[in-house]
Amino acid sequence: MSKSEIRSYLKNKVDVFYFDTIDSTNNEAKRKSSSLADTPLLFVSNHQSMGRGRLGRTFYSPNDTGLYMSLMLKADKNTQDIVCMTTATAVCVTNAISKLCDVDPKIKWVNDIYISNKKVCGILCEAVTDPDSHKISGIIIGIGINIKTTDFPAELENIAVSLGQAVDKNRLCALITDNIIDMYKDIQSRSFIEEYKRRSLVLGKKITYTENGEAKQAKALDIDNNGGLIIETEDGTKTLSTGEITVRLKND
Repeated sequence: MSKSEIRSYLKNKVDVFYFDTIDSTNNEAKRKSSSLADTPLLFVSNHQSMGRGRLGRTFYSPNDTGLYMSLMLKADKNTQDIVCMTTATAVCVTNAISKLCDVDPKIKWVNDIYISNKKVCGILCEAVTDPDSHKISGIIIGIGINIKTTDFPAELENIAVSLGQAVDKNRLCALITDNIIDMYKDIQSRSFIEEYKRRSLVLGKKITYTENGEAKQAKALDIDNNGGLIIETEDGTKTLSTGEITVRLKND
């Protein structure tokens, strides 16, 4: 990968930063948050020594075998629109993978991309807060995709997978970036929701979710316009929101 190659594929104006190795592209975006203006900032690395996922988890990011990127955008939307960016990003990533690879990725609510029932990509969205006003000034969208990783740690070898086919990482990175920027411009329309539903791995299925430290059973019914998962429980229907729970497919 290279900065010049990524730029050659980009349609939108983006400032690109490329690293052979880094602790985390999301961390680097945070360090550069004071430089955020109207032009989006893209951080890409060939390797992450401390790749991060949701809920404090790590994201395995070995040399040469994956795409590790973070896009930082100015937070010029309302708070609910910003919260929806995890859901929208999942659609942007799956559409890019489908266009460049002969696969049909699915989405496990809320932010994991799956192929053949194994995780191929994780998404971590984080807000940047202005130190003076304490308002959200930017949003960092971190994405890690296993492109050709074959040797996973023992705890991942049965649940993780790679794309398993040749793909130009520069082009994939640029296409995902353009998809996100274009989606963000029109985020209030929620045009991505129907595609998210179509690619859902959980709708119509029994799930196990964790709420307040307790595992509960339910059936996934629908996705609302803010990306919430509508479920049917023994006590009726309710909506689970981002960051509130962890969802796993129930093994029947």
